[in-house]
Amino acid sequence: MFILALSPKPRSVTDVAAATEALWAQLDRVPTLAPFTALSGQLVLGVPRDASAAVDAVLRCARLDFCNIGLGIGSLYEPVPQDAELVEGRAQRRALGALEDAGHRGGRVPICVSTGDTERDSELEGLLRLLGESVRSRTSAEWAVVDLLTPGVRGQQRAIAEALDITPQAVSAAIVRAGYDDEMRARGGVKRLLELADSQ
Repeated sequence: MFILALSPKPRSVTDVAAATEALWAQLDRVPTLAPFTALSGQLVLGVPRDASAAVDAVLRCARLDFCNIGLGIGSLYEPVPQDAELVEGRAQRRALGALEDAGHRGGRVPICVSTGDTERDSELEGLLRLLGESVRSRTSAEWAVVDLLTPGVRGQQRAIAEALDITPQAVSAAIVRAGYDDEMRARGGVKRLLELADSQ
């Protein structure tokens, strides 16, 4: 099982409302076993449905650039409650520990992972931080294109160009600049590593 623990840290008091709205707009798109829930002003917890959803959730939060992120992998008491506040088990404890570590470590993308294997944790953190830095550094013009893409669907660029009133060539250039294709391939690799960690 996978649990994501988040600690939102808006840059100022005036950012709180906009930051909260942006965070929930992203988290609401993540398939979950237990939906993301605010347990306090400083802690949000959710249970992504699978490894792919866990990667997606991490990168959606990294994109916003104001959350410390802890990902825990391991067992949970089953059946998993629909309320994230009631979820218990090893994955939950690891997620909270990873979140605490994320808040204490330097680095541009505060993501920590806990699987019970420190070497594997370090490797997964490196991969997720690289991906997080990639998505975090996209421009608003690149996100305008990327947000309209559906992974694995061919022939989308003309429709996106029409929707954004730009040329298909501009869409193609934005996809390349955003590193979108590399991100999709890397997501698949991280997903498999998370599945491996969850199976052991």
